[in-house]
Amino acid sequence: MIPEATVEHYRKMQRLQSLGVLAARRAWAQVQGGLLSQSWQIILRNSELENALTLLQVKAAEAGAMYGAATLAQQGLYEAPQHFVNAEAFGGYASDGRSLDGLLYAAVPHTKNLIAGGMDVKDAVRRGGQFLEMVTQTTIGDAGRSAAGVDTAARKNIGYVRMLNPPSCSRCSVLAGRFYRWNNGFSRHPKCDCVHVQTTAKAAAETEGLTHDPYEYFKSLSAADQDRLYTKAGAQAIRDGGDIFQVVNSRRGMKPGGLMTTEGTTKRGNFREAAGDSTRGRRMTPEAIYKLNGNNRAAALKDLEKYGYILPGGQNPLGSITGQREGYGALGHGGAYNAARKRVEDAIKYGRDPAVRATMTEAERRLFDAKARWELVQQGVNPYGAPSMTRRAKVMASPLTPQIAAQVEKDYRRWVATGGQIF
Repeated sequence: MIPEATVEHYRKMQRLQSLGVLAARRAWAQVQGGLLSQSWQIILRNSELENALTLLQVKAAEAGAMYGAATLAQQGLYEAPQHFVNAEAFGGYASDGRSLDGLLYAAVPHTKNLIAGGMDVKDAVRRGGQFLEMVTQTTIGDAGRSAAGVDTAARKNIGYVRMLNPPSCSRCSVLAGRFYRWNNGFSRHPKCDCVHVQTTAKAAAETEGLTHDPYEYFKSLSAADQDRLYTKAGAQAIRDGGDIFQVVNSRRGMKPGGLMTTEGTTKRGNFREAAGDSTRGRRMTPEAIYKLNGNNRAAALKDLEKYGYILPGGQNPLGSITGQREGYGALGHGGAYNAARKRVEDAIKYGRDPAVRATMTEAERRLFDAKARWELVQQGVNPYGAPSMTRRAKVMASPLTPQIAAQVEKDYRRWVATGGQIF
């Protein structure tokens, strides 16, 4: 079963996000359609919206940093953190690094673009309010998720699985249930409400309650919801025995028109390796397959198999191609870089040293690199021309310019203020 602490955390995050949405809605209700920029600037200056959102972010970060201990304890897996999360660092910034003021003001250009596209002013203002509520909800959720990710990284041998909160999108459904280490970021989209369930690799593999089956989630939906979330052709392909991961991922490389996809067609792509030269490196989408074959289901099934959607391993909830596999982080290159791979393996066995770059989280690495660049600037060296700061072995040293120095300082200030987090 899902630990009750995780469920309670999800409910708390919903309450915090609801408070943020309500505050945004009340503020936007005062905006004047004929004076969008002026009225919204006055409202932001005189209201407490920005301060309220900052406080909600900090509260979300506190919740995200704290629920992991109880979640692990309820599984009998408690592991003390090596460091404690500073929740204050997660307030005052948007998910993309902008100030909250910049994020909140974004509702104005969004509304103006709708009006410029021909939408009625009243309808555009309503849609602008919905946009504001969406970014507010996402920003609060991101603060909680980011803090939970930092807390996960601070506990030896701990990772997480993704918990869905139906209804969930197709992308979230195929990400859920697998075990991820600290060096795998928590992928999310606007309004995503999935959360971490902290656990160990062994528990994730052995405990049925923590292993989400995307096929069971798919079957729990009505046919109409299956078509809506997975597309009509994608849902039909899954109902016809297609691999849910291949079907969903095919949309990532879909070309204009929706008939062809580049997913898996690279030299080392799963589809390219399996298909060989039989398709000349071209891969049809499920949409194209059903359109081409019409009512001939037998032919459609044959093409689904030919183009890598129906696999010999069947519908494996852990993936017929890769199964449940742990990666080696951003610097491990799939395990090909021996030094980075060895350090990740040692961190899994003996605990993680936050000072080792290969085992840092993405946030820690941003802050580490920003500090290193700033130290070089202080020495009068252009950090982007220094051999130690570039992947190229031979780089002609270029002089440090005032513009480069200013940019490095700006980046360093940003990552110090946010702890390297993007939110």
